[in-house]
Amino acid sequence: MTNNEFHTSHSTDEAFIIVPNDVEAHRITNNYLFGFKKWKSHISTRPVENRSEIVQNLYSDVNKPSLPVRVSTLRPTNVIYVLLIGWWLALVYVIASVVMFLTYFGRSYGFFCMKMARYFLWPFGYFVHLVDTPPPLEHSDEVCEVTASQLSDNYQESDERTSLLSNSFSAQQLSRERWRYWTKPKTYLWLIIAVPVLFVCHSVIVIITWLLVVTIPIAKINIKTIQKLFFLPPEQVDVCNSNVMPTNSKKQNGEIIMYTHQSVNIYYYKYAVDGMNVILVNLLLFVIAALVLGLADTQEKISPVVKCLMALFGIVPLTYYIGAGITSISAQSSFAVGALLNATFGSIVEVILYVITLKKGQEQNSACYPELVKSAVAGTILATMLLIPGLCMVIGGLKYQTQRFNPRSTSVGASLLFVSVAGVFAPTLFSAIYGDLHCSKCEKVEPWIPINSTSSTISNGSVGMQCSECSQSLFGLDGDTTLYDNHIQPLVYTCALLLPISYFIGLIFSMKTHFGHVYHDFYNQMAEEGSSHRSHQHGSPQWSRLKCIFILFASTALISLLADIMANNIQPLMQSLHMSEYFIGVTLIAVLPELPEIVNGIQFALQNNVAMGIEIAMNTAIQCCLLQVPILILIDLIYSFKLYMIFSDVHMFSVIFSVIVMNYTLQDGRSNYFQGSALLLIYLVLMAMYFFTPTPKLVQC
Repeated sequence: MTNNEFHTSHSTDEAFIIVPNDVEAHRITNNYLFGFKKWKSHISTRPVENRSEIVQNLYSDVNKPSLPVRVSTLRPTNVIYVLLIGWWLALVYVIASVVMFLTYFGRSYGFFCMKMARYFLWPFGYFVHLVDTPPPLEHSDEVCEVTASQLSDNYQESDERTSLLSNSFSAQQLSRERWRYWTKPKTYLWLIIAVPVLFVCHSVIVIITWLLVVTIPIAKINIKTIQKLFFLPPEQVDVCNSNVMPTNSKKQNGEIIMYTHQSVNIYYYKYAVDGMNVILVNLLLFVIAALVLGLADTQEKISPVVKCLMALFGIVPLTYYIGAGITSISAQSSFAVGALLNATFGSIVEVILYVITLKKGQEQNSACYPELVKSAVAGTILATMLLIPGLCMVIGGLKYQTQRFNPRSTSVGASLLFVSVAGVFAPTLFSAIYGDLHCSKCEKVEPWIPINSTSSTISNGSVGMQCSECSQSLFGLDGDTTLYDNHIQPLVYTCALLLPISYFIGLIFSMKTHFGHVYHDFYNQMAEEGSSHRSHQHGSPQWSRLKCIFILFASTALISLLADIMANNIQPLMQSLHMSEYFIGVTLIAVLPELPEIVNGIQFALQNNVAMGIEIAMNTAIQCCLLQVPILILIDLIYSFKLYMIFSDVHMFSVIFSVIVMNYTLQDGRSNYFQGSALLLIYLVLMAMYFFTPTPKLVQC
């Protein structure tokens, strides 16, 4: 079945009608194609009003509280807020109040600071709102008389402005009053003396509470304070309990500025900023910190270990942004454009990381850095063969007990996986058979003579040698390169040429000649997601093509800078941690760039689609072997980084073993947490083996 046949056939079926827009349908289709990133998150906008009430509350502004507002505010988390933030922030406002009283002209701001001190000590259940007629300077709680039921009636009258009481001033009069505020000397006393200190305090609170995610409600009221409260006439700001609201006989009108009844909301892990999860957005702080520490610290005052770890963790969110950009463009473009984009930018993070590491090794003339790169390649294969499927099977199995999938759907990936391993490790196997054994130390050993032997000599004159720290060598005696130049290197180039060809054959098979091979699974997935699409209608793509292109290039540039910082500081990291180059390569350098794939695989498993998590693992391993390795060989051919693609025995046997275990596990088309835990335990055993593996002296950093 061709592409056109796939789209035209069953065009009247419900499965194709229920998809709200072509972008999401294209994304789901791409998930079942070889060579495309498997992406669980939506890439189009979703109206907040069509989502659950919990999610709607996350996106509601602090000046539009959900009603009813009469809720309990006596919570342990609110008490913790008072102990950690409330008391000292209130103290700062009290000090600011005293200072403003001493200026005499700023007395109104003194009363304002006292009200804010009381509010920020315990803000829960209190409204900060505007009043059109200035209340007396000596604030009294007697003005709070309207009940919450009256507030509810007024709140429902307007979506844009929360009406507390009926209007007595026109908008023009209020505007003129606000303008006169900027002509008064006390305004500038306030802005010069108190606002800078308060701005710093609130900014620190915003940064900390936003990074903690669950405390974003506190961050929101502090952001509103910085954005609006600092620049309002103090006489027009009042604070009242949520049970009663301000009024007088003239029925004034006001606008709610901010309100909250909680300091912690655990559901904020679902919150998104411009289509990206807030946790990933917060991880961008590592990017900023790594760039500042790595580029500005020319005198090396900051520990290289800190710089290296910051750079590695900073790569994680940028990798996710690149994945989202690739998926979004692919869903808005043709299959050919999507395939080309996935083949290029899909491996850009790892290639940049490896090339800059190799460049560092060339500058220092050290064999350590090429060994790190080869360890990272092996670690990527191990993580995708054992870690990602294991996590998906365990998490999905705990929720659904047994998850079923069609083993034929993974046939393309499984076949190419064997081709990948054969092509990458064929030169290593050839070198092990025909290469020389290099030992760092050998000693002559006297021949063993039996005690009852009557002869004092050995008839054949043989002499024993005991050697230590031996490994396969590409070169013969005195650096002879005949074997490598005439046999091993041509084999490496041959494999590097054949591997990408097999990748493009897989693309043609899955997207052209056998496109219908994935139709059945795609049809079922569309039917399963139909009900959710009906209730959650999608809008336009979250990111336009132009925005995606900008994100791709910006993220690529930032990753290049972070990779350079990582390469410059990874040697002190290994020396301080006393870990081998093998272990650092197969863990930190290999796993961190693959975290987005791990997250997507887990999300699919939680939706009872463990097959997609397995496809993620296979496609990542295939791209590593069929694209990244040939690209590295080509770059080494141009720049001569001395990257000999001959892996150590521990890498070769670990990868071959993991591929065999993986394919054996997938034979029956079922998965559960037991199978997943077996894969995870095998992965941990291999990582323990790498941890205790001694690094040969020739490749030590």
